[in-house]
Amino acid sequence: MSAVRPDGYGDWRVSRSMGLGGMDTRQTVMVVAAVVVPVFTFAYIGMTAGLVTLGPALVLGVLAVSRRGGVLLIDLAVARLRWQRAHRRGETTYRGQAFAEVPRAWDLPGVLAPLRLVNVEEPGRGQVGVVWNQATGRMSATLLLSPAGALLADLSTITTQVASWGHLLASLADDDSVLHAAVTIDLVPEAGTQLADHIAERIVPDAPRLAAEVLEELVAAAPGGASQVRARLTLTADPVRGGRGARSALESAAEVARTLGALPITAAGAEVLRRATTDDLVRIVRTAFDPAADAASATAWRDLEWAEAGPVAAEEHLDHYEHDGAYSISWVLLAAPRQRVAHDVLFPLCKPGRFARRVTIMYRTLSREEAGATLEREANVAAAREYARRKSKRDPTAREHADRDRALRAARQEARGAGLVQFAMYVTTTVTDPADLEEARREVERAAGDCKLKLRVARGGQAAAFAAGLPVGLFPPDA
Repeated sequence: MSAVRPDGYGDWRVSRSMGLGGMDTRQTVMVVAAVVVPVFTFAYIGMTAGLVTLGPALVLGVLAVSRRGGVLLIDLAVARLRWQRAHRRGETTYRGQAFAEVPRAWDLPGVLAPLRLVNVEEPGRGQVGVVWNQATGRMSATLLLSPAGALLADLSTITTQVASWGHLLASLADDDSVLHAAVTIDLVPEAGTQLADHIAERIVPDAPRLAAEVLEELVAAAPGGASQVRARLTLTADPVRGGRGARSALESAAEVARTLGALPITAAGAEVLRRATTDDLVRIVRTAFDPAADAASATAWRDLEWAEAGPVAAEEHLDHYEHDGAYSISWVLLAAPRQRVAHDVLFPLCKPGRFARRVTIMYRTLSREEAGATLEREANVAAAREYARRKSKRDPTAREHADRDRALRAARQEARGAGLVQFAMYVTTTVTDPADLEEARREVERAAGDCKLKLRVARGGQAAAFAAGLPVGLFPPDA
């Protein structure tokens, strides 16, 4: 949750449960078990059995409280074990399309396997593609956007646009069927010659000398590199939650498409190009797996089916993802900025770089009832921590003071009508030469540092984090 103030935006916080000291409930249970089990074993079973349990208990206690890169060691250990298990079973390797077994068990790899593409025709509004998750019944539709940018806008306009985006997210809570929304910025590097070519074609031989010189100086002063910036908004809904009764897949898809078309996107500072068609969605997914396919003509995409949108071959490694001759690294958001930030805090991460980059922010909308219950629970936990601290006569830390204040302030804001969302961020960079992976990694991590964000590489979950940035409605926290 964020609030608008003259000094910037902030007040987001990590949800916390009750526990001893700075630990949450899960950590507390593990630490208590690591202490109690050996004690009871020594007391009631014997010295030998107690010594046997002492080693595992010590390991459990260390894993429960120690962190590496801001992540609990036990979470890292579990992720590593799961990935190794999947690797031994061959689940991290995919061969599709011409190399797939017949009959095919799935069209796309991993978490994308249950997805199907539905074409919806709305009278007077044309066609729209809707991704149907057959495992969950969820439907996702996408708007292709043209972000106006804020570099030339005045502060009052920017403030209005940010407020409008907040109102848009809050309004999603009024629709019981809407689950979450995802905003994605795709940055595709180019040679940077488009401006020079565009101007060169338009300077006539008899043009005034002054005009020609001005244009030539403009080209010379322009950056040598450039990127295509593509933006989109994907809305995911569960038609069953809408309370509208049983429907066919096509009727549910049409309802999601109508909900998407009613969103007031323009007020938030972006122009709607169109609703994504099935051809658009196939192209986005296919070029994510195979960047070289982006050069194909528009007519070539009309003959491509959803089953051909995925990779021909893919291999998930612990810290990167290999797919159709390209190599990707994906990160997840570990910590948002602690301080208040300006409206352009994400600009370093969303500006062009040497390598292709995809930045996705996901928002899970909470209903009014759920938001109130969540914030009340958070406020109670903060009060309980404060009571426990006083009983133990421990001085509060500055972080504990700030966290308690944010929890209470958020509860007051929600009581006055503010909305509440949970958000996550996924960042993916893609290169065509594995030798560039390390430099691409440094580029993203430098940009994240400039944004005051703390990202972590999705170790053991590269394929899932990669898929989270596609317009298919996948929300890993709900998986």
